[in-house]
Amino acid sequence: MGGLLAAIPLSPNHWTLISLLVAVLAAYTIATTGLVAGLILFAVAALLDFVDGAVARARNEVTKLGGFLDGVTDRFVEALLLFSLMFYPLPEIFIDAKIWLAGVLFFGTSMVSFVRAYADHKEVVSRENALKMGGLCERPERLIILITGMIAGIAVSMDYFVYSMILVIALSIITIMQRLSKAF
Repeated sequence: MGGLLAAIPLSPNHWTLISLLVAVLAAYTIATTGLVAGLILFAVAALLDFVDGAVARARNEVTKLGGFLDGVTDRFVEALLLFSLMFYPLPEIFIDAKIWLAGVLFFGTSMVSFVRAYADHKEVVSRENALKMGGLCERPERLIILITGMIAGIAVSMDYFVYSMILVIALSIITIMQRLSKAF
């Protein structure tokens, strides 16, 4: 795929920024007109997120700046999805669903990445060991759980999506603890 799209005169960083713009449109769509259309746009943004790396590899233009921009953009896209869902009526399970969304944003999106980056930054662990920190619920697992919950929510009941958020928070906290233990 990268080889085919490499012929289009856009840099890998352009593809990254296009994916962010599509995610902004997706968030706006969820917040104003509809969940399904917005989720389809988020799926397009996710596909475009794969394009930037594929094009960079196909053109031999992989850079640290591009990797950094891609990682930062990934977090913005996750945040846009979660923030847009704050405008969508979700069922209350134990507490307001907006609190669960904030928990996913803080524990899943922010803290899991922060613990690894801060351990590396403060040189508590070597760069190599920071990259090996891993954990039970990293970004791919988090997205799979949330997407599965969202699909079940649309098909059956949005309760399933709220339960998926609760699960992501719990697993993210475990992941944070795993990473913290590797720093000691």
